[in-house]
Amino acid sequence: MKQYYSKEVIKHFKNPKNIGKIKKPSGRGQAGNILCGDIMTIYLKVGENKKKEKIIKDVKFETLGCLPPEEEILINEGDWKEISSIEKGMYVLNGSGEKTQVAETFIRRYRGAILTIIPFVSPFNKFTVTPEHPILSIKRRWLKSARNSSKICEWLRVKEEELLSKRPKYIEAQYLNKSDYLVSVPNKKVKDSPVFTKEMMGLLGYYLSEGYGMSNGVLAFAFDKNSKNKQEKRNISELKSLLFKITNKKPKERIRRTVKEIYICSRKWVNFFVSIAGKLAPKKKLFDEILLLPFEKQWEMIKTYIKGDGSQSKRRPTDFPIYRISTTSKQLAIQTQEILLRGNIFASIKKYTNLKSRNYIEGRKVNVKPFYEISFKIKRNHKFIHFNGKYFLVPIRKIEKRNYQGYVCNLQVKGKPNSYLVKGFAVHNCVVAIANTSLLTTIVKGKKLEDVLKIKKDDLIKRLGQSLPPSKIHCSVLAIDALKEAIYNYYLKNKLEISEELEKEHQRITKTKEELEKKYKGFQASEKEILK
Repeated sequence: MKQYYSKEVIKHFKNPKNIGKIKKPSGRGQAGNILCGDIMTIYLKVGENKKKEKIIKDVKFETLGCLPPEEEILINEGDWKEISSIEKGMYVLNGSGEKTQVAETFIRRYRGAILTIIPFVSPFNKFTVTPEHPILSIKRRWLKSARNSSKICEWLRVKEEELLSKRPKYIEAQYLNKSDYLVSVPNKKVKDSPVFTKEMMGLLGYYLSEGYGMSNGVLAFAFDKNSKNKQEKRNISELKSLLFKITNKKPKERIRRTVKEIYICSRKWVNFFVSIAGKLAPKKKLFDEILLLPFEKQWEMIKTYIKGDGSQSKRRPTDFPIYRISTTSKQLAIQTQEILLRGNIFASIKKYTNLKSRNYIEGRKVNVKPFYEISFKIKRNHKFIHFNGKYFLVPIRKIEKRNYQGYVCNLQVKGKPNSYLVKGFAVHNCVVAIANTSLLTTIVKGKKLEDVLKIKKDDLIKRLGQSLPPSKIHCSVLAIDALKEAIYNYYLKNKLEISEELEKEHQRITKTKEELEKKYKGFQASEKEILK
């Protein structure tokens, strides 16, 4: 596979110089497109040399951030994997919910603050990033309809029509606040298979909840032998019918200790279900083909999964029902959440670690922990989550900040959009901006302002190496434009003469920004709102 970045780019990304912010800077400049996530801010401290010439005494920059190595991103069709274990050539899902290949992976040392973003629904999906990492979001400040739910509730309600009219933007994590909206993207690919009929999917749901394969070639499903529940009797009847239709074998019954087993003898079908869904309860996991099936088929599986390992309840008589499914498999819980997203249902996952859960494995009653509960509603009286047909908007419950020292990671994917999904939420992935700005700030420190303004993008690209992909060349322009804006800002603040060439460059950068603002008018917030 082609090497995307030169050794110089990788060196500056792994060990970036001059990252940070200068308090009371002499000049500050920003360049980039906040919609695509490529934002660069440069701070200058200007002084004089022995000849009384204006020089850059110090320079720092802020741009794209990274993730701690244990943070998990969405891979394949519906699994989470730690970013530190992602390798070049693997596939992940991008910010459009499409499968894309990893072009490069990066790791570097970091010391500073990190932020944990906790969603209002399903805190299990919380994720951690460095403050500069851009996250696809909508600021609640942009909404005129936002208001308090009541005198005793600080939560804000919004008009869904207005919210869905706003275009999400990539905003650095440090500028997000409680009640702003994250963007969660479902996998959009659909691939049907004649093997997985609705009857087969119904049987698979029972296998996920009650089924297991034995080494002696018995495919069994366990139910409570003492249960007098009418629904459980109906479930057993339905299971028997599905087993006969699918396997053409008449199921048998037997009592083993505390369970009633419904079973058939067939190594073929044991191997089949183990291959598509795993064997033991904590290790059950759906294979990729099932995760791409049309949601109508997947729903048949979810319905029988609920019957076996789930429940249905209402908090109030007038409420819509809450459906719950319990599992000891983390991967299966995540996959179930991903499947429901495809059906326009945002489900919450809750992890229980202090409670003992009783589970049956091959007729034996064992203590298993932790376990995961997936809960969701098909309809709601009040919406906290909003869906526009392409993605979900999920409000932030809170943001936690802590100090961190260690490694952080990032990756680069092929094609557009330059993004990936962290716990299902879209974040930006470009790493070139860190590398080229690190190099640029190293070059300009101590140099005269007049000489710095002569640096061209081609000079920086040449220093970075010729393997820089064409789609990332604009990142080099960002660094230089931000630096020019910082120098322009310094001249303006100190009422110094501004050259005709620098004035033209400032106008060009400003015009580009204004064109973007005009193009997306009504969908964007002002720079002041974002930096607040």
